Formats: sequence, C-alpha cells, structure tokens
Amino acid sequence: MRQQPSTPRRRLRACAIGLAAATAIAGSTIADAHGRHQVTQRADVLEQGFEGVYQRNGVKIVRTDHSIEVDWKVPTPEPGSYEYPTGDMVPPGAPPHPDVVAGYPEVYTLWLFVFDHPELCSDMCNSDDFGDTPARGSVYQLDGEIARRHVLRMEGKVRLGQSALNGLGLSNPLGAEIHVAMAPHGTALHGDDLIHQLNNAVGIPPLWFASEIILAP
Repeated sequence: MRQQPSTPRRRLRACAIGLAAATAIAGSTIADAHGRHQVTQRADVLEQGFEGVYQRNGVKIVRTDHSIEVDWKVPTPEPGSYEYPTGDMVPPGAPPHPDVVAGYPEVYTLWLFVFDHPELCSDMCNSDDFGDTPARGSVYQLDGEIARRHVLRMEGKVRLGQSALNGLGLSNPLGAEIHVAMAPHGTALHGDDLIHQLNNAVGIPPLWFASEIILAP
C-alpha cells in the first residue's frame, strides 16, 4: 500500500504528454578532477492524473556531461487500487498489448523522455517535439520489473548518442528537460506475453505514475 499519500503542495500542470508540473527541481553540482560536472536532482512522483503526490522525492536524477541516470523508488501500488490501461493503448503502429488485469504480482516499466533543447519546444515540451525537431526529444525504456515487494525500485542509464526508441538520441544531458514515467501492465503473464509486458509501452499519460518535470539545473 502507499506509504506517503498526501495532498499536492501546489497546483500541478500536466503538459501534453501528461508528464506533470513545470517546476524547477533543486540539485547539487560537483566537478571531478577533470572538470567534468555531475548534477544530482530529485523530484516527486505524482498520482495517476497528476492531481497529487504519490511519493515525495521518488525519483533521483544524476546528470553528467555524458549521461543521465535515473533511480526510481516508490511504494508498489496495491493491485486493484488504481486505474488500469487496456491492451490497445499502445503507441501508433505497435502491436496490441496483452490484456491488462489486476492481480499479483504485477509488471511495471520505466520510461525516460528527454528534450535536449527545451527552449526550442513547440510550447511545453511534448510528443510534438520528439524526433528530428528543434528540441530533439527522445524516448527510452529504462527498466521493467515484476513487482513482488512492497517497495518498487527501477533504474536505468542513458548515454550520449545511445539509440532511442523514438528520436535522435541524447546529446545534451546537462541541459535537457527530463520527464520520467512508470507504466502499469497488470498481472505478470507467461512466455511471450510476459516478454511483451516487460519490453513494450502501454497506457496513456493520465494512467501513468509520472515524475514532476525536471528542468535543466
């Protein structure tokens, strides 16, 4: 069950891809002996629909001049306590997802959306800015997990030029705008269906658990 339910500290504005509030997140910066920078930032994870906070500081971002690393740690949602997507809620051109039903254990995937030049986004950075656009938005799957414990932790790291599922690939880790989201896939299935759950997208933005938008430091 959730460990820290609460009311929002401020009104949260959802952008067009649904990933939370446009708000600066404080961070700390250090430099190594070679002058390379490392910035650590933390942000809240929001409820479905982005109306409140699900977990304070549930996501940690570590930026360097060559990578972005994500550490996601939240209470595992209780099966049946939230709204589920349907199997046909997939990106354009993707095959249908297996049926999504409540049960135990459930599958979750973690996704990273980065916009290398957020000042060039069409409005708020959103799906219009993915691909070969001035903002250079890219999409990555970071992790997939069968949630058998009370605490759900996922993590991943993206490096300069790493191939993206959509987009040209990360090129400005210290200056990018970052959105992170967790997609629920329902009860863990078997065989090819489980492989599909762990390695593909499902759902629409209001059904994801998303972080606050993490602006460049």
